Amino acid sequence: MMKIGIFWYDKNQVIGIAHNFDLSDVDSLGLIDSSYTHIEYWEILRCQFDHFKYLEYEEIPRGRVIFNTQMNQTLVYMDAKLFKKPIAQKVASFFDLDFEQVKWKKDPHYYTIK
Repeated sequence: MMKIGIFWYDKNQVIGIAHNFDLSDVDSLGLIDSSYTHIEYWEILRCQFDHFKYLEYEEIPRGRVIFNTQMNQTLVYMDAKLFKKPIAQKVASFFDLDFEQVKWKKDPHYYTIK
């Protein structure tokens, strides 16, 4: 089953949290978004990956996966640096998504500071 969540792309791998969702979790815009935030989850990852210890969460390219109930489609918002098919395929795999069914979107919110 497809999942939603947040992610970073570092050293040729997707790192983050992918989780199931319930269609009843829809907001007023028809979207189902993860409650996880990059800034909060980064503190967990800092404990798991030594090289993250001295980095800020916005120094690694990142993104978010949400589900649009009105379009019955998964949306992936991510750093423009990640718009390469092999990377997008890894993101799709991490979230159990059908690559061809996903709407890939750039978002100025997701940019890398370095």
